[in-house]
Amino acid sequence: MTTTPRHRFVFIRHAQAVCNRQEAHDRFDSVAPDSPLTPIGQRQARLLADHFPAGLTGARLYSSPMRRALQTASVLGTRLGLPLIQDDRLEEMRVSPPLNPSLTLPDWDALLQARIDNTATEAKPGVETVTSQQARVSDFLKQRHRFRGGEALTLIVSHALTIELAIMTLLGLEPAALQRWRLRISHTALHVVENETLGGPSRLVLTNAQNHLGLWL
Repeated sequence: MTTTPRHRFVFIRHAQAVCNRQEAHDRFDSVAPDSPLTPIGQRQARLLADHFPAGLTGARLYSSPMRRALQTASVLGTRLGLPLIQDDRLEEMRVSPPLNPSLTLPDWDALLQARIDNTATEAKPGVETVTSQQARVSDFLKQRHRFRGGEALTLIVSHALTIELAIMTLLGLEPAALQRWRLRISHTALHVVENETLGGPSRLVLTNAQNHLGLWL
């Protein structure tokens, strides 16, 4: 009897970025695609690269094109000697054009919650729905299943909700499940899902592992 080989998807959230150090007086009009890593984030990325598990290394590294993800992926890819491939489908939620007027931190948080509460409805004009975000993530995952060839692992650096949606897709869950449960997606944490077909029998092998950061934070 022939069985389909199981495939591992390894997800990593980018390291801490300037946009993650929010103050009460800050205002927001987008997801800050050009936000760089903080000094702490730079150290997180180095520790990730220095202590990355050998068994979770694939043939190439995929990354969101947003600056914080690329900076994290670049450090990891250089250390592991992997080619780095940018893919727009791995971006965080899309906001186009920038919100005008911009939002206070409480209003921004309320917008993010509104997306979760109504996954198929725009929280504001130009703000991508959660359903749409999952669709593009699903398209990326389907392509990896279709064209992975002999590869047994796909290594990805992306953003918190994008990773949540990817894991949900692999487990066969709809976006509305976010209203009932959430995964913690910490900076540079590792998440591993094994499956044979998209949405088919799957196994959440590892979630939110940060051993590489030690106790210094």
